[in-house]
Amino acid sequence: MTYVNFICNSLGDLLISPLSGENPWPAMLAISFVTSIVFVWAFKVFSNQHALKRKKGRMLARALELLIFRHDMIVSVTAFGRLAVANLSYLGELLKPIGVSLIPALLVLIQLSCWYEYRPFAVGESILVQVDFSDDFPLMSADIQFVPSEGLQVETESMRVPALNQANWRLRAEADGSQWIEVKTDQESVRKQIVVGDRLLKISDRRVSSGFWDELFHPAEPPIENVGPIKQISVQYPHRQLFVAGYEMPWVIAFLILTMIFGLLIGRVMKVSF
Repeated sequence: MTYVNFICNSLGDLLISPLSGENPWPAMLAISFVTSIVFVWAFKVFSNQHALKRKKGRMLARALELLIFRHDMIVSVTAFGRLAVANLSYLGELLKPIGVSLIPALLVLIQLSCWYEYRPFAVGESILVQVDFSDDFPLMSADIQFVPSEGLQVETESMRVPALNQANWRLRAEADGSQWIEVKTDQESVRKQIVVGDRLLKISDRRVSSGFWDELFHPAEPPIENVGPIKQISVQYPHRQLFVAGYEMPWVIAFLILTMIFGLLIGRVMKVSF
């Protein structure tokens, strides 16, 4: 996953970073537009456009048949069956292009979540950091050092929870920018990024150990090598809020709506049938 994440991170940073101002919408519009172009092109390449148009026309004809003869019970029942068959045939034609698009779509959503799921801390806000250790780590007797960067201030010393084998710290953000904390044990030292500011910035809410699924869903930072007791370091970021006409909208919904709108418009230009 390291190489896949490197490519995805590079592409995401290239597209979003130039538009990462205080307003999150320009970057959302840009990434939705680019995503629409790529997926419409992929749909055109991996679908049989001739068969798709034919089966779509047949499905619409069966729907009209059902509507026209709705007062005739026998004809309506048989027409409904023909409509169901035509609909299944049409959906079957969509399986290949949709299947090809699923993995790229997942990677796009994971990248966007690094930018839109959470917002950076504001100066003065409290920050909770949680460090999970391996089950055999002697949490209560171990010497654990916690070192913050200059832009962070430790408010409380470690609260150790032996039942969960984790330790927690509370910090306060003192300055904008890419800050960090470093957790040290006798066996290893692991650094975790913490982002402070008021712009659209890439955020990693946790740094995880090496492993396919953990690396897939948390690509923003390199994984922790499995050489010591530290399993993961988590930071509780506040969720980002997007507003449309005064109403809050989840970023996933905003992305899907924009992508569909751009996709329909681009599909007409590229003469792609869906």
